[in-house]
This record gives sequence, C-alpha cells and structure tokens, in this order.
Amino acid sequence: MRIAIAQLNPTVGDFAGNLGKIEETLKRVKSEHPDLVAFPEMFLTGYPPQDLLEKQWFMDRAEQALEALRGLSRREAETGILIGTISRSSRAPGKGLLNTAVLLKAGETVLSQNKILLPTYDVFDEARYFDSGDSVDVAEFAGERLGVSICEDAWTDPGLWRTPIYDADPVADAVAGGATLLINLSASPFSVGKDSVRHHLFTTHARKHGVPFVLVMQVGGTDVLGCDGLC
Repeated sequence: MRIAIAQLNPTVGDFAGNLGKIEETLKRVKSEHPDLVAFPEMFLTGYPPQDLLEKQWFMDRAEQALEALRGLSRREAETGILIGTISRSSRAPGKGLLNTAVLLKAGETVLSQNKILLPTYDVFDEARYFDSGDSVDVAEFAGERLGVSICEDAWTDPGLWRTPIYDADPVADAVAGGATLLINLSASPFSVGKDSVRHHLFTTHARKHGVPFVLVMQVGGTDVLGCDGLC
C-alpha cells in the first residue's frame, strides 16, 4: 500500500483555499500512484478554528467543502483521500459537533471516525466545542484494515502523565478490531523537545501492537500556535 503523507499548512476558515491545496497535492503525487493521500487533523476547516465552531455558517460551509471534496474524489477515483474535518453530533444534550476523520474513495465514504479523547489542558479546549466519539471503527482499504485516530487519541502512554487522565485507548481498540495499519491525523503544536516525545510515543504504539503506524502532521503557524510537523 502506497501512502502520500500531506503535511501542509491550512488556513482557518479558508475552505476554498484548503480545497485548492488538496487538489494541488493530488496532482503533485499522481505520478507516484498512491493508494491513499492523508491530510492532517481538521485540515478542511483549518486548525484551530476556536469560536468559529460556534457559528452555524461555519458548519454549513464545512459540509459544503466536504461535498466539493467528494466531487474531487470522484474525479480522482483511483486514490483514497483521508482528511480531518468537523461533523454534526446528534447527542443530546451535547455540543453538537464532532472532530472527524473522513476516508473517501471515488466519492464514497469508506470510513468516518470521530475523535474520542478531547484535550482540555495547555492550549487545548476541545471539550468546549466537541462531543467525544463513542466508537472505534476499522475500514478495509487497499488490502489493509485501517485504524484511524485523531491526534490526542494516541496520547495514552501512562508515562506522559503524572496520573492517568484517560480511561480509553482508541489505538488499542483499533488493533483489537483487527487494524493492520494505524494512521493518526494530527495538528500538534510545537514545544521544545516535543518531537522526541512524539517519536517515542508513536514508535511505542507500533512496537507494542506489532502494527505499522503512520503520523500525518500539520505544519505552519495559526494565530499563537505553530505546528512543526516533526516526529
């Protein structure tokens, strides 16, 4: 299975511009014949959109952008597109939104995986905006069974925290569900030494579960956050 890792810099709220970056990327890698092109967490909307998530028009435009991406997926039918966006939550009571990874092939949704672990420390405030996903699904794709996680879903190593802060492990759940390839879509901000922490974290997952692990990182700056894309 050939995977193109598209570590790019989206612009918050620039749906047309972000779609343009996706289309340009697909053209650029076409000669390499990838089975899958993977983009970072919430790439379609840009990250972090913060209080734009509370605007109805922002969700509407995110849905319109995903439909436009479906059209692009139909035109590039030989290549899967894995991308981060947002979707509506029907949970009541709830926030009404989910942080979602969508896998498209020939315009069809192969997998829709919602982020389960929502960080609320340091610069993160995701529980303010999102409901947590309630299941981990695995998708058959290009001869593999893909287990897709979103950023924090992989930050479950007990050694990272003074005391455990999560009682779920989405990566382990994906492997238990039969995943033969793990992919994490991330928009992880830079801090000194964080690249070595990421490297330890993701190699530990791969060794523990005996399954290859692919990390797709956002790069560039947004407001006060900068993403380095290193691991």
